[in-house]
This record gives sequence, C-alpha cells and structure tokens, in this order.
Amino acid sequence: MALPLPSTLPAAIARAEAVRTDDTEADLWIERWIHKFSAIPDRAIRRNVLFELVEGTDDGTLIGMLPRLDVRADGGERQARWLRTELALTPSVFLELPYGRIAELYAIAHAAGLPRQAARFLTDRPVPGKPARTENPHMDLAAGVRTAKARGDDRMTLDRLMHDRDPRIIKVLLDNPRVVERDIVRVAAMRPTLPEILEMIASHPRWSPQYRVRKALAFNPYTPTSLARQLLPTLLRQDLEELQGSKILPAELQDELRSLVSDTR
Repeated sequence: MALPLPSTLPAAIARAEAVRTDDTEADLWIERWIHKFSAIPDRAIRRNVLFELVEGTDDGTLIGMLPRLDVRADGGERQARWLRTELALTPSVFLELPYGRIAELYAIAHAAGLPRQAARFLTDRPVPGKPARTENPHMDLAAGVRTAKARGDDRMTLDRLMHDRDPRIIKVLLDNPRVVERDIVRVAAMRPTLPEILEMIASHPRWSPQYRVRKALAFNPYTPTSLARQLLPTLLRQDLEELQGSKILPAELQDELRSLVSDTR
C-alpha cells in the first residue's frame, strides 16, 4: 500500500506517539470505548457502535490507543480481551472506512513504528488453490431443497449438510438451534471453502465467541488475511506456537505471528 503524505500526517504521527507513550490517556480512550460498547446488549447493534467508535476517533488517537489495548488484553484483562476479540471478529470496521483514510492510518502506524497496528489496514491475499464450488458433494439435491433441510432436525441430514459449499445453506445451518459447536468447528475447518462462509462464521453472534471456532478459522488457509490477522491475538500461546510450527499462514503474517508468540512468553 502506498504511503500518502498529506500535510496532516506529521501531526497525526505525533499524536499517535503521544497517546502510545501515555498509558493514562490511552486508558481513558479505551475505557470510553468499553463503556459505550458494553452498554449495547445486541451484538448486531454493537457492531455498528464499534464502527462509529472507529470512525469518530481521530487517526492519531486511534493508532496510539490500539497498542495499549493489546497490552491490557495480553495481560489477561477481561474487558480488554473482550473488546479486542470483538475488533478481531469484525475486521470490516477498519476496512469499511474510506480508502483514503485506510491508507493514511496505515501510513501513520508504519511511520510510528507500529507494524502490528499497521497490519490491521492491509488488504487480503488471494486464497490458496482453486476456489470452492457451491455444490454439496454429499447431497445431490437442488440448493432450495438443501436450504429447507438445513432448517430441519434430522441429524444424519445435518451432518451431510456440513459439507455444503453454498453460503446460503451454511447461513441457515448457523441459525439452526440443533447445530452444536463441534459442527461449526467442522465447517470452519473445511478445505477448500469460500471466504464468504468463513467470514459469516466469524461474525455470527452465537459462534464467533467460541474459542474452538476461532481457532479453526485461524488455522484454515482459506481464511482471508484481514480476518486471520485479527484472530491471531485472540489465541492462546500454545495454539500460536502450533500455528507457527504448521506453516499454514502466508509469509506476510509470519512476522506478526513470531511477535505474538514472543510477547506471550
């Protein structure tokens, strides 16, 4: 990503450095976010509030407060971990900003020597191999019929539908109360698959808070880079080490992974 050099950039970099080095001010901003965010019980609405918080915070403050959030979350603080996880599960709150602002946020973080924060504003890599098709290799039925069956309660049918590659069917399965965590872990680990399916799981209010689901997403090479990047800080050290040894992540994320493993020791 090219680094823009608008006249406001030096001031924003200075602001980011000031907030980053002043725990009291960074904590003040983080507490404001937590207070506003935690007051909303509905997760779908919280996502909108999160976007408004990001959108309404000036660039320097935003870049400067994020490292402090990581420090607090890495230290095991429950609310900080919760907020960081929510940011991880909705990476679009950053990537839906106007492109010019995304580029400037990247430039500020890069110039301030904060590669972990700069990485939040990088775009996705192409997924490996051939893209998955949208049929079901275990159920030769039309998509409309499979959608209807995904609402049912027949366990054998639901098991076969877990292999479906049509996002419309998976969306229905995610909302089926008879589906359990191990089912969604299977879907999240499926290869090949469509990035749209993985993003759907990551944003689902019932399944995204489940640790095993997040781990399966992070370990899937078809997970978009922006989502994988945000999931990494939410994983436990032993899983980060396992991921590092697996070489699943692309080269562009390996440095970030090494840094996270080092930070958690």
